[in-house]
Amino acid sequence: MNKNMVKNIVIILLVGITGFSMVRYISEVRQVYLLRGNLNQAKNEIAALIEEKRNLLQDIEKEKQLNGQLFAKNLLYKDNLRASSDRIKRLFKEKAVVEDSLEERGAKLAILKAENKALIEGRKKILTENEQYKARLSSVVELRKAIDELKKIKNSDPLIETQGNRGFLIKDGKSTVERVKIEVIPAQIKE
Repeated sequence: MNKNMVKNIVIILLVGITGFSMVRYISEVRQVYLLRGNLNQAKNEIAALIEEKRNLLQDIEKEKQLNGQLFAKNLLYKDNLRASSDRIKRLFKEKAVVEDSLEERGAKLAILKAENKALIEGRKKILTENEQYKARLSSVVELRKAIDELKKIKNSDPLIETQGNRGFLIKDGKSTVERVKIEVIPAQIKE
């Protein structure tokens, strides 16, 4: 029995080793399949992450371009704002100058209106005096009185120098006027 037993023990031992090896092999094959599944899952995740990275890089590039465009627009708006601000300042200065000019012209206009009113009143006064002189000097008697008054004034103040022909028609043998027309209009009698 020794031989049979040893044979049986060796067979049992070989069957045990074979069973153990098979269990171990199955376990290892299952682990390989699990690892392959995990590897495929990791590869899929890596591919998804690579795709996501690519999309994110594209988004970042788009954002960079958009930021560049916004920066350029911002610079343009800043330049426009600065130019508009300068123009507004210039317009306010021009407005102040125009307002000062208008105030000055308003003051001048007020002065001119006052002067115009004074001139109109002076003209009215002169016209009334002229009418009075015309009425006074239209008669021969009044004209002689005026001439007498002028002679008295001239004789009383020898410094008064009159210009013109001094009433002479011929002076130093020469005619002082080309044509003499004397017209006497009788005074109007008020009734």
